[in-house]
Amino acid sequence: MSDTHPTESGGSARPTESAGSAGSARPKDPADNVEELREQIEQTREDLAQTVEALAAKADVKARAKGKAADVTSQAKERATLATAQAKERAALVTAQARDRATVVTAQAKQSAAHGTQVARERTAVVREKLPPTVREQPTVSLAVAGGATVLAALLGWLLLRRRRS
Repeated sequence: MSDTHPTESGGSARPTESAGSAGSARPKDPADNVEELREQIEQTREDLAQTVEALAAKADVKARAKGKAADVTSQAKERATLATAQAKERAALVTAQARDRATVVTAQAKQSAAHGTQVARERTAVVREKLPPTVREQPTVSLAVAGGATVLAALLGWLLLRRRRS
């Protein structure tokens, strides 16, 4: 029959033969016992070395902080790269949409301007038909007379206002 002893690092149990086993046909040789103890000591040393390494790694705050900083930096770079790519895609989409909209608006403005020009020409033709023939033939003379009358009316109005104030 064998007993189990847990390892120091919490690992799996190792079976060991007890010296006074009831099911054992022959008694253990002391030399075997010494060899078994040496193996157990060696295994305990290995387990203890691993435990010390693990504790040293946990205790090295500076190295852990550098590792964490490197992880965070890497994640931030990945996020920035992704955000930049998404922003570029969105900018390209918005630029294309703006270009399309500008094309549509420009076409509408040209159409509206052409329509406005046509309406103005039609109205001018209607007004021109109503004018006396002498004005139609020499429009600059009529404009000069109308301009002079406007200036004269403004001058008379100014003079009248000046007399009332004084």
